[in-house]
Amino acid sequence: MKKIAAAVLAIMMVWSLAACAGADEKTEAQEQTQTEAATPDADWNLPETIEMPEDVTAVFEKAMDGLTGVGYEPVGYLGEKDGVYCVLCRATVVYPDAKPYYALVYVNDEGLQNIWDIWMGAHAEKK
Repeated sequence: MKKIAAAVLAIMMVWSLAACAGADEKTEAQEQTQTEAATPDADWNLPETIEMPEDVTAVFEKAMDGLTGVGYEPVGYLGEKDGVYCVLCRATVVYPDAKPYYALVYVNDEGLQNIWDIWMGAHAEKK
């Protein structure tokens, strides 16, 4: 009986050690994936300069055509990923004394994809 109990205990210890080792491997793989995902330029084609290229300007203007309520002035081209262009814009809501702010505007050939507002207070105001 003691031999059986010792064998069962030994098997349980091996299983628990195997489970812990598997959990560590999974954690390392997850950490690597999270690190890659956290890299800001992962899979983005970054330009040498932030000047707006003519083709990106054309796509941006076409995407923003007809948009009302907020004016978006391109400040710089930040990059491209899967045909989507990211443009940093100075945005101003269309009403008297509106405070400007910055926004990341994502556009492609199909039009406007997304806008992420960046509120920076006085930093967006022209001096």
